[in-house]
Amino acid sequence: MKSLSHPRFSPRPLMLSGTLLLGLLLSACGPGDGATANAALPPGQTNAAQSPMAPATTAAVVQPVAAKPAPRADLGEVVSVEAIESKGEASGKGAVIGGVLGAVVGNQIGKGDGRKAATVLGAVGGAVAGNHVEKSRSREIVGYRVQVRLDNGQSRSFQQPRQQDFRAGDRVRVSDGRLQRV
Repeated sequence: MKSLSHPRFSPRPLMLSGTLLLGLLLSACGPGDGATANAALPPGQTNAAQSPMAPATTAAVVQPVAAKPAPRADLGEVVSVEAIESKGEASGKGAVIGGVLGAVVGNQIGKGDGRKAATVLGAVGGAVAGNHVEKSRSREIVGYRVQVRLDNGQSRSFQQPRQQDFRAGDRVRVSDGRLQRV
């Protein structure tokens, strides 16, 4: 059992914190001067806790609460904007050019039957690659898709023929099926 006179144990910090805690509790619960307790009451009425002669029941003042406006279906926020590309068309020129280049490269590999196989594989691979390159080069942007989250929680998608500088986070209004910046 430790003694109170032990050099490592000092009751002073405990007494100070206990005193501060007791003071805070008393100041929060105490009756005060009554001025703040009666400040919210209409003139002529006093708080029942302040006046022992006051009636036990007091009339409560009911304040109406303003209703929140309903979320609007014509206002919202842009979530994303993405380009709409046309499907690439291939005329066949890319496949022919790629096939010839692939055959030339394949002919440089191996000897005998190995060279013939590499030439055929190079021609086929070159034709496929050339066709893909031609399709990707002939793609065009034909419009833009704008995703919008409306204030009422719905999501809508709008197609625009050209970019109107909408960015994610922009506030917009839907009017006659078209978007307008707010």
